[in-house]
Amino acid sequence: MRDLGTSEAFAIGAVGQPGDRVFLFQVITQDEALTIVAEKFQIAAFCLRGRELLAEIGFLDAGAAIAVELEGPFEPDFRVGDMVLNYREQTGLIVVELEPAQGYDAVGIEFTVTPAQLDAAVAHGADAVEGGRPKCPRCGLAMDPEGHPCPSTNGNLRGHRP
Repeated sequence: MRDLGTSEAFAIGAVGQPGDRVFLFQVITQDEALTIVAEKFQIAAFCLRGRELLAEIGFLDAGAAIAVELEGPFEPDFRVGDMVLNYREQTGLIVVELEPAQGYDAVGIEFTVTPAQLDAAVAHGADAVEGGRPKCPRCGLAMDPEGHPCPSTNGNLRGHRP
């Protein structure tokens, strides 16, 4: 595990068009910027745990005024596997650990963020998760811009993108 120290910026989001997006964590320290690829469900789980942790320590909605946008270029350092969030009461900071997924020849990273940084990042990340393709009003499946073969209207799922 490589300790990056305290982050200057921490962002969670997605790049690309709905239905074909890449979800990312991005941490910027005094010395470097790292971009880590994640699955949509991992971002959703991280954001949920982040909100729970912030509620536990009394800092929910602390980062409303912080702008958190991903900064290009988006060249990933690794794909995330395990993710850990811990609160250090003695410093008032939150430790973020991101381990690479199996098959990646990379070292995991650890860095600290303020509660306000985490709050802003998880709010932006949750918005990215929710900002996908619209749901079909009949069946609830995701629709592409040209629509989809809806099973509730006797369509089929060939070509449907989950």
